[in-house]
Amino acid sequence: MKHNNILLLGGSGFIGKQLAFALANRGCSVTIPCRRPHRNKALLVHPNIRIIESSVLEPDNLESLVQGQDAVINLIGILHQRKADDFRQVHINFIKTLVTACTNNRIKRLLHLSALGADQATGTSVYLRSKGEGENQLHTFGQKDIHVTSFQPSVVFGKNDQFINRFAAILKLCIGFFPLACPHSKLAPVYVGDLVERIVNAVDDSETYSKRYTVCGPEVFTLQQILELIADAIGASCRIVPLGNGLSKLQAFILQNLPGKLFTMDNYRSLQTPNICEGGELCSTSLRHYIQDIGVLFSNKKHYDRFRKQLPR
Repeated sequence: MKHNNILLLGGSGFIGKQLAFALANRGCSVTIPCRRPHRNKALLVHPNIRIIESSVLEPDNLESLVQGQDAVINLIGILHQRKADDFRQVHINFIKTLVTACTNNRIKRLLHLSALGADQATGTSVYLRSKGEGENQLHTFGQKDIHVTSFQPSVVFGKNDQFINRFAAILKLCIGFFPLACPHSKLAPVYVGDLVERIVNAVDDSETYSKRYTVCGPEVFTLQQILELIADAIGASCRIVPLGNGLSKLQAFILQNLPGKLFTMDNYRSLQTPNICEGGELCSTSLRHYIQDIGVLFSNKKHYDRFRKQLPR
């Protein structure tokens, strides 16, 4: 079955914008609800993308939004809590509301973005347990009336991400040394374009119904190795100093109480779970090759010259 009209929840975020254009380029009519449409006018350059001002966490709004849609894709999630129950509200309670809205309006197709390591019973952090519980509810309660597919990606990188770009900006300003918590945590970062392609290809594929897919890049790194690659690419002069377990906890405890919440105790606990895929097909885009060219974005003349020489090819 062809799903032409798609409601994209979380479509104004880093992954959502890429996914919106990919779906629209395939001829789908994409509706994106968000609270601040004026911040996302760049999406409107595509005639197949429509933005609606709405708060999807309100049940009545969600009921109205799903009407007339062929499929719903949910990308909504948070990494940090402002209040003690934020993870539960966004990752669990919202899923219940979403399944109810889809069932009431006879929406038969629902795709969901979870997280690698998400597990309701054994997740090492509240984030991972709440993502796991929400995903389980989606597959359990939606199974009768809705064809559900979920994706569990490792950390996602690409243009405008909050992973590579954030570390690059910090390292560029760093003087002396950079104390790194959880330096030996393992990750298999996946390129946003590869993840988006997997999701788009699954929309109309009945073979993906009721399936859960882990999504990883082709390489496994420690967090320290990734930062060293970034530092080299942008020509950062500071030295990365790996912290032991005790100091990593202390850094998390301090930073979670500062504005911006750069690192929290729950983030620390999440990093205790290897963020890698144990089997299955891996995506192809190399993080190492991607990072080698980010120096261009941070005014590194050496890498700009190399990029310029390669441009004609």
